[in-house]
Amino acid sequence: MKLQQVRAFCAVIDHDMSVSRAARALHTTQSAVSKQIGQLEDSLGVALLIRAKSRILGLTDVGRQVLQCMRGILAATEDISLIVADHRREAGGRLAIATTHTHARYALQDIVPGFTRRHPGVGLHLVQATPSEIADLVATGEVDLGLSTAPQILPPSLATIPCYQLKHVLIGERGHPVFETSPLTLEAIARHPLITYSEQHAIGRRVNEAFAAAGLSPKIAMRGTDVEIMKSYAATGVGLAVIPLIAYSRTRDRKLDARPVDHLFPTSIVYALARRGAYWPRHLYEFVGKLAPDLTPAAIEEALLSTEPPA
Repeated sequence: MKLQQVRAFCAVIDHDMSVSRAARALHTTQSAVSKQIGQLEDSLGVALLIRAKSRILGLTDVGRQVLQCMRGILAATEDISLIVADHRREAGGRLAIATTHTHARYALQDIVPGFTRRHPGVGLHLVQATPSEIADLVATGEVDLGLSTAPQILPPSLATIPCYQLKHVLIGERGHPVFETSPLTLEAIARHPLITYSEQHAIGRRVNEAFAAAGLSPKIAMRGTDVEIMKSYAATGVGLAVIPLIAYSRTRDRKLDARPVDHLFPTSIVYALARRGAYWPRHLYEFVGKLAPDLTPAAIEEALLSTEPPA
């Protein structure tokens, strides 16, 4: 069994059983990928993939069982490269981070420029995804770090490192009557159509839970995952929306009014998601430290070992 064979096998799985897409990702030919997988199966003495003529339909039972081991092999080789580079004081390679649009646009924009200047040898790769997708990307080793609110289902192989809190604001078109209400209550908000996050997002779940606990069922005009789209539709009067405070600017969002609503909806915690046992190079500790300046390397290591579920 050779490393190139393992890479080819995992690449086909990661690209929806498409040999052509896997070949493009590996910068090689389809025939080379097929040959590597065939050699891997020959060396193991079992079929890993279900085939029909020239198509790959899925994984065999054995293929499913060995997939995580194969991913572990690739992750371990990456860790070895990072350890050696760290020993030589050479920050290099790739740092892949999966996060939502909100954090990529607002939380990371003050961190990334300085990081890339200090570590020109590190290729930073940002992947936008939903919280559930982020957890899966980290768990499979496709990215090194995830940044999001807690996903609904957290794979047991992942650790959560609390980084910062998200406060919330209620937004709507300028002059909307709800902003004249004092005090602002759930009942007052529920009288108007709402634009909400999907259940995949912690903010969406917290908003829904707050209304349900109060016995309220507001009309949902629209659900979304992109805060910019939610702001755009709120400005046109489609509905009110509860969004992270970091995504609202009084000077930039001039078509919107806003009110703080942390007395109505609990703040959300943003976590760095990482694989337990993965090696962390110095530049990764630095990156997370910029997100959460109070976090020491010792605190990060403690969080990586903790089995406590996220709040």
